Amino acid sequence: MAQKKTTSNLNKTLVGSLLFLIVFFSNSLLAETELTTNDNIYTKTQAKSGETLYKDHCLLCHDKKYFRPVFKAWEGQSLGTFFLVMNASMPETNPGSLLTKEYIDIMAYMLSLNRYASGEKELSAKSEILNSISIEPRKR
Repeated sequence: MAQKKTTSNLNKTLVGSLLFLIVFFSNSLLAETELTTNDNIYTKTQAKSGETLYKDHCLLCHDKKYFRPVFKAWEGQSLGTFFLVMNASMPETNPGSLLTKEYIDIMAYMLSLNRYASGEKELSAKSEILNSISIEPRKR
């Protein structure tokens, strides 16, 4: 009976250790695949479209220099949260009035104003993707 109890305790220890390793390594893999604003997350085409939209909807209240301190204040936060705040509160005269793609293109333009490099893949409007992108200081 004592050997059966020892085997049962050993099995519990092994299962617990295995679960710990699975959680530890899955979190490590997730951390390695998380994107940041330095990962070429938008295209030049999106930024160009966003520039036009910015002039039409944002420039009246926000000059081009406005977003550097804004992005600085948002460092460590997700681009998804930033997007939700932007979508819910801008433009000030009619919050939420733009199409999702228009907000994304304006965000791409803001990233370009902050000198984050563009890439080949468009910035997605999917919340799970935006939430996985961390706003970080620009790499020089």
